[in-house]
Amino acid sequence: MAGEPDVLYAQRIHFTPSPTTTLVTLEDGTVEAPATELDGISECSVATAVDSVDTNYFGSDGFKRNAATLRGLTLNVSGHRIKGNAAQDLMETHMLSGQVGYLHVIKDEAATAGQRGVRYVVRIMSFDSGGPSSDVNKLTCSLTGQGAPVKV
Repeated sequence: MAGEPDVLYAQRIHFTPSPTTTLVTLEDGTVEAPATELDGISECSVATAVDSVDTNYFGSDGFKRNAATLRGLTLNVSGHRIKGNAAQDLMETHMLSGQVGYLHVIKDEAATAGQRGVRYVVRIMSFDSGGPSSDVNKLTCSLTGQGAPVKV
């Protein structure tokens, strides 16, 4: 019999300017050490794709074949735009400057190192906020991976 489905649940999602930045929760954030946790996020999806090149071989049957080359990551983060959330503001700054940042998806804070979650090196490709004037400010960000994810 097949196992149980994997629950798509993240306890916390953080965005930091460097991989070694201490993760600060919303509850623990202060003016001196602002929270790195993204507030208001309701969805975080990760898509992996493989590039390929067409190949040929001796004695070809006339049909095209391909070889896998590089893998790429595309991440989408969406939810509500929270005014004054330091992590959301940092994402917007990184998008405008073109800097690389780090998205930390924490699934189990209490787990041992390497089992807590995943850290992605990302470049913010779009940072869209807005919506109907009678609704809350919605946020949608598109991020492109800049290397292999790291278990944290």
